[in-house]
Amino acid sequence: MPAPPAPRIAAAIDIGSNSVHVLAAQSRRIVRPGLHVELIPLVDESDLIGLGDTVDAGGTIPPEPLQAVVDALQRQVGLAEDAGAVHVAIMGTEPLRRASNADELSAAVERFTSHSVRVLSVRNEAQLTFLGVTGGSAPPAALAVVDIGGGSTEASIHVPGKDLEIVPLPLGSARLTNAIVAHDPPTVDELSELMAAARDVVDGAIWPEHAGMSIRRAIFVGGTATNVARLGLLDRAHLNEDMSTLARMTADQVVAEFAVRPRRARQLAAGVAIVSALLDRFLLGQAEVSQASLRDGAIIAVLARGDAWLESLDALIG
Repeated sequence: MPAPPAPRIAAAIDIGSNSVHVLAAQSRRIVRPGLHVELIPLVDESDLIGLGDTVDAGGTIPPEPLQAVVDALQRQVGLAEDAGAVHVAIMGTEPLRRASNADELSAAVERFTSHSVRVLSVRNEAQLTFLGVTGGSAPPAALAVVDIGGGSTEASIHVPGKDLEIVPLPLGSARLTNAIVAHDPPTVDELSELMAAARDVVDGAIWPEHAGMSIRRAIFVGGTATNVARLGLLDRAHLNEDMSTLARMTADQVVAEFAVRPRRARQLAAGVAIVSALLDRFLLGQAEVSQASLRDGAIIAVLARGDAWLESLDALIG
């Protein structure tokens, strides 16, 4: 009797505005016709570093945070390889797109981990997130997939029969918080400013014509969305209640009550504002939250296309 095939295991690590996060996973199945991959997580860990704030402050990555990223990546690559990952994709997102010395960080990472860093374009990032959420199988109905990061947000608009549209928003939970919130808990005026600022950015974006009435379902992903969901459902009633809750609770109280990490607690009000503004744009009363992310999408792409995973995204999205 032939031996069963070896498990297909890969890993993806993204260097984001808030964290460096590793996911190693094994594919459960690939269904044809149409690519569909289900992943079994083996390692799922993050180190909160706040690289986006660092780049915002000076446009570069100083030696200390650079070393913190390298140390986190060394640890996370080790975890992924110990889990059996034969391919580890390391991705740089919004802060590396902006840092003037991103090449210096990439060189240090390759020197200490023997893995290269692929700095993703906004479109790449959104494609990978869409791929991760859908498992590579395009849904039959119109869908918006929204990834809210610390420094930016990307919305992927899928309508059957049309190309995937990517709408980038210069709006993230950390950046919006840093620009507006100075008190703990936020004041009523600060909460109102968060809502107004989020609406202004969303309304000022260039949206495809079919990103309004045709969207009947929205899925939010990323650390901001999953932490907002700890407060309650992503619907209008709960989001309004969330703002009232965050107006009376300090960050420490939020950490204790809702089991979020301190950095995330401070950014929750901005996250609620961003989700609310996007629900208004999509004319939806509620949205879903998915634990899937661009890391899932990168693993699916790696399992499907190997070292050519990044160059194959257009073909994989279809």
